[in-house]
Amino acid sequence: MDGTSDRYRWTETVSAEGMWDWDLRAGTMFLSTRFRQTLGLASDISAPSGPSCPEEWFARVHPDDAPWLRAALDGLRAEPQASSGRAMLIEHRVRCGDGWRWLSCRGMLVRESGRPARLVGCVADVTERRAAEEALRLAEERQALLAAGANDGLWGWSPQNGDLICSPRWTAMLGLSEAEHDGTARVWFDRVLPADLPGLTAAIDLHLSGEREHLQHEFRMLHADGTERWLLVRGIAQRGGDGQAVWMAGSMTDITAAKRAEQQLLFDSFHDGMTRLPNRTLLLDRIGQALDRDRRGGATSFALLLIDLDRFKSINDALGSSLGDRLLTMIADRLIGLRRIGDTLARLSADEFAVLLDDIGDVTDAVEAAQELSQAIAKPLALDTHQLVVTASVGVALSATGYEQAEDMLRDATLAMHRAKSGGRARIEVFDGDLRRAALTLMRTEADLRTAVEQEQLCLFYQPIIALESGRIAGFEALMRWNHPERGLVPPGEFIPLAEECGLIVPMGRWALRTAARQLRVWQARFPRSEPFFMSVNVSARQFRDDDLVRLVEEVLADSGVPPSSLKLEITESMLMQDPDTCRRRMQTIRDMDVRLSIDDFGTGYSSLSYLHKFPADALKIDRSFVQALSSREGNAAIVQVVATLAQILGMDAVAEGVETEAEAEFLRDIRCRYAQGFLFARPAPAATIEALLVNAGGLVPVA
Repeated sequence: MDGTSDRYRWTETVSAEGMWDWDLRAGTMFLSTRFRQTLGLASDISAPSGPSCPEEWFARVHPDDAPWLRAALDGLRAEPQASSGRAMLIEHRVRCGDGWRWLSCRGMLVRESGRPARLVGCVADVTERRAAEEALRLAEERQALLAAGANDGLWGWSPQNGDLICSPRWTAMLGLSEAEHDGTARVWFDRVLPADLPGLTAAIDLHLSGEREHLQHEFRMLHADGTERWLLVRGIAQRGGDGQAVWMAGSMTDITAAKRAEQQLLFDSFHDGMTRLPNRTLLLDRIGQALDRDRRGGATSFALLLIDLDRFKSINDALGSSLGDRLLTMIADRLIGLRRIGDTLARLSADEFAVLLDDIGDVTDAVEAAQELSQAIAKPLALDTHQLVVTASVGVALSATGYEQAEDMLRDATLAMHRAKSGGRARIEVFDGDLRRAALTLMRTEADLRTAVEQEQLCLFYQPIIALESGRIAGFEALMRWNHPERGLVPPGEFIPLAEECGLIVPMGRWALRTAARQLRVWQARFPRSEPFFMSVNVSARQFRDDDLVRLVEEVLADSGVPPSSLKLEITESMLMQDPDTCRRRMQTIRDMDVRLSIDDFGTGYSSLSYLHKFPADALKIDRSFVQALSSREGNAAIVQVVATLAQILGMDAVAEGVETEAEAEFLRDIRCRYAQGFLFARPAPAATIEALLVNAGGLVPVA
């Protein structure tokens, strides 16, 4: 074997392959140095060890490959004599360290004296080749899977002769059979919508000319079923040496669903979700377009109508939002039925609609259109078991006013609508300059009022409340004033309603209650009496509803130290009737703190006797309108007497406001009204003036 070993070593020096020689008669196998190293064997020479020696090779073959290798070698040994010299080739894996390597094994049978004597051959390490082939196979499989599963149709096109090849997915996207594809680009371009064809060809030309690096363009094509489909085409050109495109390939994606979603999103951005009418944004755009036409000259006049449904919130609260929505839809349908071609009908908010009237003659045309719409809205509505009549207040703004911005025209129509509501509802008002001036004044007043709160321009005046039987001061009512730096003292009627509307009344009310309680404590300490002075403070509807009034009263009592029974909160009758149960519970909580409660302006609102006895009130205040009618001996005198008597029956005090004459005071004494206040006794005045009165008169107010 030494000579054989030497020959194999010489051969291996010029070959990358390992050699093997299996002596079938002796049962031994020679493995060359390179082969033994591949198998991980220590020795590089054959060491005959009986029939088991070839097993050193087979023991390292992968279990899945060993049967094939044995079968191939057995096949060689079983070759008939006529086939002697036929080669075997098989690839298998062997264990090498912790991994596996692929070997390509060649072998042939050698006969001596006509009988099988040896199997000889060589092996080569083909691991890297097999890995590369596997990677290529996986890549091809993935590419095929992507092509089969993608939403893209693939295409290739020759710009020179117009030949077009398409994947099955490409034709399937358009509902075409492969037979309908004639191999030319006509199957593509002939189905493009005429309006989109120029854009597509321009995008292709820009890429072919090199002005754009890639082709990417959206367009529409006609599906075989007659519908339009949105498609996105992407592609890139292959260019020759002269830079000219010789081939172009790419993909095409059906983006119809995405386009429809995009169009729906765009529609939703400019339309009301419930009625599908244009919304405020689209209306302003239409107004802007009309103003642009007007500025260019030659355009006809137009008008904007703002329609607000009267008392819709009450209807919605009573019937529920579901029926409320149906009501709005029914009204929208009525308005749609009256809309002229060219007009824009929009829904701006829950109960606000607007109509942009195009091509009108003058204000008369606009008012007539508003009347027609109002009459249509006011027709009876059947909503399940309910029969409803809804009215509308309409504001009109005319283009002849001369607008620069769409928002200005909508603002003026809104101002006119508010004037229609304040005038009694179910009215039509046309905007004029006075409305804008009033709105600007209101806006400036609101801004000044906010500054007044921040810079402590507010102050309290106090009006004594007289015990009619003794003629002495029993308490005071705190009245808010605004000491404006330019206008001087502003009457409460000019700023209290505005403060209610804009929400400033809440911090103003907190300040007033704290300030009045501290002042009361000063007077109680300086002018001690067996029955201490009391202080009445008005509580606004918004403060009673929105503010944490109970906690505020607790803090005021703790801060001022006044006895709870000397603090009186005045609440209007109409406020109580908005939500009687909630008001009663809140009043009871305050009354449990021993704070007194008065019902102000009694007799001017609901005057619901069925509810009155349920409220834990301590006093009824008789409105000045009834008191001042006493001198004229009108029927209101009887009302005053009824209220005073009612207070006695319910265990309450009666307080008359606005007493200006001795005759009025005498009448009130006769009917046993306990308290009164008014100019007859004292006008509202700052704390210093009231304190001087207390010092000089000792609490006894002289009657003029």
